[in-house]
Amino acid sequence: MNIQKYMAFVKAAEYGSFTKAAEILNYTQSGISRMIQDLETEWGVSLFESERTGISLTSDGLKLFPQLKRICNEHEMLVRQLEDLHDMQSGMIRIGTFSSVATHWLPNMIKSFKKDYPNIDFELLLGDYTEIE
Repeated sequence: MNIQKYMAFVKAAEYGSFTKAAEILNYTQSGISRMIQDLETEWGVSLFESERTGISLTSDGLKLFPQLKRICNEHEMLVRQLEDLHDMQSGMIRIGTFSSVATHWLPNMIKSFKKDYPNIDFELLLGDYTEIE
């Protein structure tokens, strides 16, 4: 799981442009293209198709977009929450997430965070998007 690739996909889909996604995420256009190609290769699907005015999602891309958008939004909220806790010495962080995020991405982030803030506890609430929205 690579959140940067997911964010590249979401921003490219939202703006219909790899160039605009690159500007927003501070990458090069070729970097965004490479991340999208990596996802397409990894998943064995085509995510975008070219049009005269930019790019649009394929049917597979349309199917994947909602969940990837939620994962990216969740990541952004978590980063903000962790930044807000920068000066905090103890407390509880509650995270509602998908099981795939909880097993692949969160353990390393929590482990890293706990090194600096050992007295902050985490509570994970697992579920699908209807349960954690």
